[in-house]
Amino acid sequence: MYKLTQYKDPTAFHDKVNSLLMEDEAANNLPLGLLNTMKTSDKYKDPLLLLVENGDGMVAGSFIMTPPHYLVSTLKVGRGEIQGIAEQLITFCKNTNITIPGFVAEKETALQLTHAWCHVTGESFNVRMRQRIYQLNKVNDIPLSDGKMVPVRKGQEGLLARWLLGFIEDTEVIPMSGEEALERATDMIENEPYVFFWEVDGKPVSMARGARRTENGITVNFVYTPTEYRKKGYASSVVAELSHLLLKDHSFLSLYTDLDNPTSNKIYMEIGYNPVCDSMMISIL
Repeated sequence: MYKLTQYKDPTAFHDKVNSLLMEDEAANNLPLGLLNTMKTSDKYKDPLLLLVENGDGMVAGSFIMTPPHYLVSTLKVGRGEIQGIAEQLITFCKNTNITIPGFVAEKETALQLTHAWCHVTGESFNVRMRQRIYQLNKVNDIPLSDGKMVPVRKGQEGLLARWLLGFIEDTEVIPMSGEEALERATDMIENEPYVFFWEVDGKPVSMARGARRTENGITVNFVYTPTEYRKKGYASSVVAELSHLLLKDHSFLSLYTDLDNPTSNKIYMEIGYNPVCDSMMISIL
């Protein structure tokens, strides 16, 4: 029998679940990165933090949600035990009036958890994105395109906001309004050290970002090239150069890809990123 315990203090929750998550640091870059951010800032409002323990009090998993995003789920349990955990999660959500929009987890965990959830609730689901998690320890020597990598600067908030909206449209992740995108862009420029454009003749043509630190690594995300600048090697160049920079201060890098985008997966492997595991983002309907 498993027990779910809600935590309000991210530091206390981190202290309980960190050892389990660190067993697969790259694969668990998302929950680890979220918790590290929560410990040092108030960026996420009212996060849901649920610890999963077995009958002996041993930590067996975690659920982390930063509304309106999906429930990031990590479970180190047998397949036959997920049904019972899902039932407890459903009961908890009913008792607390919390709505779960969907799950993000390692592929088999996501599928089993979703099927168990829908079996009890009668709800349906949709696979929003098939993902793959990659890890990089060394950047391959690849040819770079014309141009250079430069930090995104104050005064470029509007452009960065438009590109964030373009990225969201391409990847079909949780939608963001124009106002929210501008706020996010402003915060990134003012407070984050690893937000970069690739510029050709002084004109931005692609972007990438390093964020969500873990104990030894950091994640590359928001890789985006507007349609008119694609197929020129700009994304490969900015990711390769950013990866070089990040590896100066981190032991490894991680990133998520959309498995239905073969071009991006090919680019990352050419740079030196190696598959760690597959993940899924699944919507509850």
